[in-house]
Amino acid sequence: MTHIQDLVRIQQIDTELQELEELLGDLPTKVNELKTEEDRLIKSLSEGKDRSIEIDMATDKNSLEMNSVKEKIDKHKDQLFLVTNNRQYDALQHEIDHLKEQLNTIEMTILELSEEKDSLEENTKEAEENLESLTQNLVERRTKLESMLTESSENKANLEAQRTEKAAKLDMATMSRYEKVYKARNGIVVVSIHGNACGGCGSAVPPQIASEIRSGKTIYSCDVCNRFLFWESAE
Repeated sequence: MTHIQDLVRIQQIDTELQELEELLGDLPTKVNELKTEEDRLIKSLSEGKDRSIEIDMATDKNSLEMNSVKEKIDKHKDQLFLVTNNRQYDALQHEIDHLKEQLNTIEMTILELSEEKDSLEENTKEAEENLESLTQNLVERRTKLESMLTESSENKANLEAQRTEKAAKLDMATMSRYEKVYKARNGIVVVSIHGNACGGCGSAVPPQIASEIRSGKTIYSCDVCNRFLFWESAE
C-alpha cells in the first residue's frame, strides 16, 4: 500500500489547525495593536509630565526675572528725578525703554508657557481617560485570548505531534510537493475523486488512473491543479 492515507490524515490535521487559528481570528493581532497603543499613551503621558515640570520651572525662572526687571525700571524711574542734565536723563530713559522691551518679552514667554501648560493638561486628561479605557479593553481581550489559547494549545500540540508522525512516513519529495500545493491552493492539497473527476478542480481523470486511485496502490496528482487524489471509500 502507498502512503496516500498518511497524506489524507495530514490534510485533515492541517484543516483542523487552520480552524484553530480561525477560532482565534484577529484577536492576537488586536491584542498586539492595543498593547502598542497602550505603550504609546504611557510614553506620551510620561513625556507630558516631564514637560509640565519643565514649564513650571521655566515659569518660575521667568517670573523671578520679570520681578527683577520691574524693580530695575522702578529704580531708574526714581533716578530720573535726580539727574542734572539731559544726557543723563536720556541715558536713563533709554535704559528704561530697553528694560521694558525685556519685560514685554518675558511676559510674552510666561503667557506662552501658561497656554502650553493649559493645552498640556487638557491633552493629559484626555490621554489618561483613553489609557484607562484602552487598558480595560486590553485586559478583557488578553483574558479572552489566554483562555482560548489554553483551551486550544493542548489540542494544537496533539495535532502537530500527529502531523510530525505522519510526515515522517513520507519521503521529502512528497512532502515538498504537499507544502507547495498547500500554499498555492489555500490549504486544500488532498481531495477525493468523484466518479472520474478531481474533487478539487473538477478536471477529468482518465478511467485507468481513476481505477488505480481507487485501488489505493499508487499516489496520483491532478494534472490541472496538482492536488493529491484519493478514493474516499478506501479509507
